[in-house]
Amino acid sequence: MTTFLCGLAHDAMAGEIDDPEMLPITRVRQLLAARHLATLPAATAVSAFRSNPPLWTPVLVSLAARLSGSAGAEELVAALIDGEGDDILRGALLAADLQEKPGELRDRIAGLLLAILEEGRLSAPEREKAGRRLSAWGDPRDLQALATVPGGMFTFGSNTHPNSAPPHPVGVEPFRIGIYPVVNAHYGAFVRETGRLWRSPDGFEAERASAPATDLTWHDARAYCDWLTGKWQEQGLIGKDEVIRLPTEPEWERAARGDQPDAGDDVIVYPWGAVWQDDAANSEEAGFNTTCTVGLFPKGRSPYGCFDMAGQVWEWGTTLWGDDMAVPSFRYPYADDGREALDAAPSIRRVLRGGCFSSGKLKACTTYRGSLEPDGFWRGNGFRIVVAASR
Repeated sequence: MTTFLCGLAHDAMAGEIDDPEMLPITRVRQLLAARHLATLPAATAVSAFRSNPPLWTPVLVSLAARLSGSAGAEELVAALIDGEGDDILRGALLAADLQEKPGELRDRIAGLLLAILEEGRLSAPEREKAGRRLSAWGDPRDLQALATVPGGMFTFGSNTHPNSAPPHPVGVEPFRIGIYPVVNAHYGAFVRETGRLWRSPDGFEAERASAPATDLTWHDARAYCDWLTGKWQEQGLIGKDEVIRLPTEPEWERAARGDQPDAGDDVIVYPWGAVWQDDAANSEEAGFNTTCTVGLFPKGRSPYGCFDMAGQVWEWGTTLWGDDMAVPSFRYPYADDGREALDAAPSIRRVLRGGCFSSGKLKACTTYRGSLEPDGFWRGNGFRIVVAASR
């Protein structure tokens, strides 16, 4: 009788029985269907999952628990990552929940999760899940990689907001900048070695290792830069005449917008161009309302290959703003007028750029200017490093 009911539950879920009164509770159907699938080849269960992932995911989770410790469990995971296209990628997302044990099978899953991130495949929530799992297992990307930004003149500023106006030419020397914001794993290493206070509630969580480090003051970010300068000089990664520091405001904008010109008073410039694109940034429109693994939005890369320069986290720079939150004392045009003084008073706010996960598309762009006092911190503030010749 039990076998018969399990078969009925499976057929009802598969749409082969059109009777809403037949085992009407979905969760009961799912549990019985899992028991039925345990008697069938793994490919049968995977085929059902691919026909409707949300409906069949609980079934396969129950099936995996039932098969735990048997050869059938590995056969199920292997079947999930057999195939091509988005089917295999969604299979990898489920397989990642079922295969915690390290080994060849988990390595294959990790490779597919990496492809989801690097190629921007599937939906943003699915990429976010892939990013968390890959962070926990060990993100293989070089998250301290640098992009080379050429020197020269470029258009700086915009008339799309009074605090960013007017657009005008500014020159910068060549520099290198982090392709990603500094992540929890790297800032955490600094904290462990130095004992510096870090107020982040999840900075040491394995699934958040590849998310941007946040809850950092301007002084925290500068201290990390000084610490990393010594490390990289010792390792020969940078020259003795080079330092790691925060970007100036023109350097940050140059890295974010490249040579994109001003396109008019009502046209906002983004890292990818002058037209907003969905699924290009962890902004308010993405709906996360928190940081995510860096690099989840490859459509939003800057002209020099930098990720997350729109949305994700507001990024500290060296440039001064002033003591009024609403209106900057250091207005445009940019000038050599003391706005890069590193010893300014604690009441003088420093510039933040790029917007964060709760910023809409009017702020998550290359030109909007934010600010915060140097001792301030919150979960939407982070930073990225610059490598340049010593000043």
